[in-house]
Amino acid sequence: MNTYVTGSTIRQLRETKHLTQAELATKLSVSAKTISKWETAKGLPDISLLEPLAAALGVSVLELMQGEPVVNQNRAANLLRSKLYVCPVCGNVLHATGQAVVSCCGITLPPLDISEADDADEHHQLTLERVEDELFVTIHHPMTKDHYISFIACLTGDKLQLVKLYPEGDASCRFKITGAGVLYFYCNRHGLMKAPDFRAAARHTPPQKLHLREPDEGDREQVMAYREEFLAISSRMDGTSALDKYADFDAWLAQLRKLKDPATTPAGLVPATEYLALDEHEHLVGMTNLRHYLNDYLLTYGGHIGYGVRPSERRRGYAAEMLRLALSYCSSLGLDRVMISCNADNEGSRRTILRRGGVLEREFRHSGDTVQIYWIILSDGNGA
Repeated sequence: MNTYVTGSTIRQLRETKHLTQAELATKLSVSAKTISKWETAKGLPDISLLEPLAAALGVSVLELMQGEPVVNQNRAANLLRSKLYVCPVCGNVLHATGQAVVSCCGITLPPLDISEADDADEHHQLTLERVEDELFVTIHHPMTKDHYISFIACLTGDKLQLVKLYPEGDASCRFKITGAGVLYFYCNRHGLMKAPDFRAAARHTPPQKLHLREPDEGDREQVMAYREEFLAISSRMDGTSALDKYADFDAWLAQLRKLKDPATTPAGLVPATEYLALDEHEHLVGMTNLRHYLNDYLLTYGGHIGYGVRPSERRRGYAAEMLRLALSYCSSLGLDRVMISCNADNEGSRRTILRRGGVLEREFRHSGDTVQIYWIILSDGNGA
């Protein structure tokens, strides 16, 4: 214990409560002379008296010992004037509508004043997309055990929505849009930050047109940069034919060519074609893998199409366009219906599949996740 209650604090709090030394003494069952000794630094209250002393003076024990009474100025409980608290020991996140004395793991926590939050910098970039009445948020940031985003919060005048994040997970979430508000997030190394203007960032910008083509030797640089972007945030690399396992671009490209040709497809696998999804400037936005038919394993767990969008391009509508283009290629293979799987908690992927007419067949648990299986009928609305 580095501090203890001081006489000047006792006197200040007593006078604020308009109590005489005798009146305070009566409340504590001590003499007025004892109170005088405390206030003139000729003695200290026994530790057993700290709780009743604090109660008599109308403060907490922590406020009494710190000598700084905490007064909540936000009596209207406007959540845009909230205080957030983060424990540096256990990572616990606490919220108060105004100034408070908050402790965790034996530590008195300083408030994170949202009005003083730093603007997001070049190392903490966000992608925001509004889909109907929800805002999808992705922060392009490492999620390692030593450096990660602890939480993302959306505050409006009367509502707080807070999503706790954890190392080795995804730095993404979604919020219900209930009015004008502010987005905040907390980096365990750099502290509390706020997103750019909520309303402007939430406007949906139509994606650029995409086209699919197979990769070749000229794509080496941007394919490997694509790979590094996923590895930097420990994100799954769906639809890439195991690109994460290939540090050598040439070896990956050679494997793609083996997989495409039925004569060289390895045993246990099915012929498949890998496509790059490129925008009008030939910038690599995502990848999709198209299996020509299904074996027993794919019929149970996988599907015809695997696809993914690079982290820096997510929440811009590209996934929907990639799926539309992939379904067109499925039609050229003579398929009349296509199976696609997605994790049940991947709301963006689920919505994309449903928009293309996906019908849920079943769901099951696999490797700790709930997986959903959808079928899409290739008709006039799909594969065109």
